[in-house]
Amino acid sequence: MKNNPILQDTSEFIFGLFKDKLPEKCVYHSFKHTEQTVKVCKELAEAYNLTSRDLEVLLLAAWFHDSGYIETYEGHEEKSVEIMKNRLTGHYKDDDIREIEQLILSTRFNVTPDGTLQEILHDADLINIGKKKMNEKAELLRIEWENCLNKKYTDLEWAELQLCFLLTVNFKTEEAQNKYGSQREANIRKQHDVIARLKADKEKALSKAEKSTEKQAKLGRGIETLYRSVYSYHINLSSIADNKAHIMININTIIISLIITLFGSGYTFASSEPEILSSVRFVFPMAALLLTSLLSVIFAILSARPTINAHEKYEVSNKKASVLFFGNFAQLQLDEFVRRIDELKEQQGELYNSMSVDLYHLGAVLVKKYRLLNWAYNIFMIGLSVCAVGFIVIVIFSM
Repeated sequence: MKNNPILQDTSEFIFGLFKDKLPEKCVYHSFKHTEQTVKVCKELAEAYNLTSRDLEVLLLAAWFHDSGYIETYEGHEEKSVEIMKNRLTGHYKDDDIREIEQLILSTRFNVTPDGTLQEILHDADLINIGKKKMNEKAELLRIEWENCLNKKYTDLEWAELQLCFLLTVNFKTEEAQNKYGSQREANIRKQHDVIARLKADKEKALSKAEKSTEKQAKLGRGIETLYRSVYSYHINLSSIADNKAHIMININTIIISLIITLFGSGYTFASSEPEILSSVRFVFPMAALLLTSLLSVIFAILSARPTINAHEKYEVSNKKASVLFFGNFAQLQLDEFVRRIDELKEQQGELYNSMSVDLYHLGAVLVKKYRLLNWAYNIFMIGLSVCAVGFIVIVIFSM
């Protein structure tokens, strides 16, 4: 059969056909697969003493059985028959062409082969289930299905599909069972081990993901507690500053009112004794107390006065300022504000960043409050001290 002209011609024809027309995404059903099928057919046929005519028909069917992939993927067997007939009609006997047709159609999935020739072709076409490199060949088929049929499988799904195929399909000829049956069984065991390993890896990954989720949840609660505590701390500090400012305002307004009342009454509060307040000497400490009290009240009011420290609209829109800070979102339209809040709810990291920016600005407001309050207390303390010292000095030198 080595020098059989029709087989040689068919081999060259199929090679050229696959080379020129087979889609590149058909990486499994290539000329190499067809060539392997023909080779195994020859190998298995040696055990059955086939006539030269039967062997020729078998090998022609093997050469043509996947040629239909050049035009279609599903239902390629019918297209293979069409290509075979176009090639052999007029050059080959009609009865033999009909038998080749039946051989090609017998390679369809879930079709039970009928007769020795169909069984040999069946086993040759599926010979990879009895090869050590079955998984490597199967990966090519997986890629082909993804590209041609858009069927995508996870590693576990593919391994389970391969095991199911191995358990469902078996060699039909005794020769194939003797030569490749033991390796098929080894492949079944190997595939079972692969599935067990993949399931263990999946469970491990799920367990790790659950632990990570729990850790993230705990971390999230910790972060929320942190922000809640810092916000509460800022609010308490702001409340303390406002209370201190109110104290300073109340004390100094009382002092200012008394001084203005005394000066405005024409010093009528003096007794029949020598009028202390009528002396010009006492005007200076009283004026110093009035001035420092006024300055202290001004700084205290500035400290307690509400301040809207707003950023420009483009800064808020470009996430350079926190949309949570009350002075900032007032620059936005309602729909834009709602959209920005929705974005924060969907992105936890950005939400925390925005809260951090908000805390920073709250802290800046607190710093300003306490700085002004510090000035108010210092001025009040200095004014009160100057007034007291002034009165003491005047009284001493008046004795």
